[in-house]
Formats: sequence, structure tokens, C-alpha cells
Amino acid sequence: MTKNDVLQDEAVSFLSKLAAGEVRLLVADPPYGIGYHSNRYKGRNPYAPIAQDWNFEVGSFLKEVGRVLSEGGAMYLFCRYDVLPLWLPFVEPSGLKMKTVIVWVKDNWSAGDLSGCFGNQYEQIVFLTKGRHILRGKRWSNVWEFPRVPSKRLLHPAQKPVELLRRAIEASSDAGDVVVDPFCGSGSTGEAAKQCGRDFLLCDMDEGMVRISRKRLGLAVTEEVKPEIPPYKPVLPAPEEWGLHPEELRRLYDEMVATVTANLK
Repeated sequence: MTKNDVLQDEAVSFLSKLAAGEVRLLVADPPYGIGYHSNRYKGRNPYAPIAQDWNFEVGSFLKEVGRVLSEGGAMYLFCRYDVLPLWLPFVEPSGLKMKTVIVWVKDNWSAGDLSGCFGNQYEQIVFLTKGRHILRGKRWSNVWEFPRVPSKRLLHPAQKPVELLRRAIEASSDAGDVVVDPFCGSGSTGEAAKQCGRDFLLCDMDEGMVRISRKRLGLAVTEEVKPEIPPYKPVLPAPEEWGLHPEELRRLYDEMVATVTANLK
């Protein structure tokens, strides 16, 4: 297995290239299939919608997880209350066992329906094992309290706090183990693994996120190639068609070209 690398690939394809029983610990924050795109920002949202968020096939993914996890291995699978019932039927056929659901309590809550629903302040982490998994260190409860990543520090709209990931990694792996994350986003799992003395192997299908993760983790980043945009040269209409003097029409033309060119930079 490759160590300490971030690859661009689709999750199931990525896992299919790993050997059976090769992975001791897998951390996964897959898309929830809800087309997530936060509307909390004032003005323009700086983040694009999460890549392929509506196109996640949990059955195929869990089947590959069950194949690559070693006996005694574990996975921490992030999810949400409304998708958990849809995912659970695929757990047992994959050869995995759900041990518990960890409740991650955040330091603030979502906006949502301000007048018709309570603010959502938690997220769920399904703790799955293959065979008998032994926890390391202190035995925590299944309620974890960690603050969200502040919005000014976000590199990804669904970024998870490193401290939370460290708890999972320290509880379910040993020094020198490789922690695998097939939906790595901005690379938080890799940072947590490094802090815990573990190696990592990360993957994401979003080229931009792979670049961010690699840079964050001190890995080589291929120079981004920006496409060349041809000069904007609209056809100038006949002045008499617009009822304008030719010089006035030329002035409007020049202003339009300058504005469009500036926006393309």
C-alpha cells in the first residue's frame, strides 16, 4: 500500500486497487446524497457544491470497505440522521458490524427552518468493525463534543476538526499504521494521522481538493494549468441600427470589452 500520499480518484475505484484485508483503519466522510451547498454565507458562497454529492452509492462503497478491511479493523463513517436509515441495510451484507453510533455535538447549530424546526447541533459517526476490534487507550463515551472548524479557517464546506479525527485514530490504530480516507476533502484526516504518528493514504475525486490536501500535507503539487481565453471581440453593429453616433458606439464597445476582459482574469 502507498503511504503518505493523496490521490485523485473515485472512492470505490480507489479502494478496488487495494489488496483484500490490507487496511486497519478507514475514516470516511462520504457525500450524503443531498446536494449539500450551504446558504449561510452573506453574499456569494465561496465554495462550490460538493462534487457528486447526489451520486453516492453506499452499497458499492461498503462492499469494497468490507473487502479491504483486515480482521479486527474498523471504520468511522460520518453520516446524518436522515441518511442513516438508508445506509444501514447495506452494512451486514458487506461483512461489517455496526457497534454504535457516535454523536458529535458541535458548538453551534444550523440555520434551517428557523420558525418550524429545532437547530441541528449534532452529526453522527457510525462505528463499524470487521471481526473483533479492540479499542486503544481511554474508553470514551459515544457522545463527543468538539467545536466545528471556524468558517474563516474552512478549506472545504464539510471540513471536520482535526481534534475529533485524532480521537478516532488514536482509539482504533497503532503507531505506524496507515489511515485510509477515500473522501479526504481538504486533508484533515492526513493532518490528524501525522499528529498521531500514523501514516496516511488519502483520495478525493475533486482535483481542487486534492491540490489543497497535498499542499496542506507538504506534498508536491503539480502546477495548475489555466486555459487560455481568447480575446473578447464582439462584432460592432452598424451605428444607424442603434441610432447612435459612430464615436459614441465605439466608446460603448470599448467599455464593454474592458469590462468582460476584466471579469475573465
